[in-house]
Amino acid sequence: YTKSDWICWTARMADDAAVRTVLIAPIAKELRETTSRVPFSDWYDTKTGRYVAFIARSVQGGIFALML
Repeated sequence: YTKSDWICWTARMADDAAVRTVLIAPIAKELRETTSRVPFSDWYDTKTGRYVAFIARSVQGGIFALML
């Protein structure tokens, strides 16, 4: 499992752009390839791309951390 909001915050704190790309790429892949029909979940299975429990939570504001 993974938490996409924390990955985005972690990527924002990385000084190296290559590290940010490596952290963000799996999230982008999950969004492109998921078969889940729920809004972007912050907690999903990294092998299947299916959401686990959380749906459209406010913590997903973390995806905008890279804009800071």
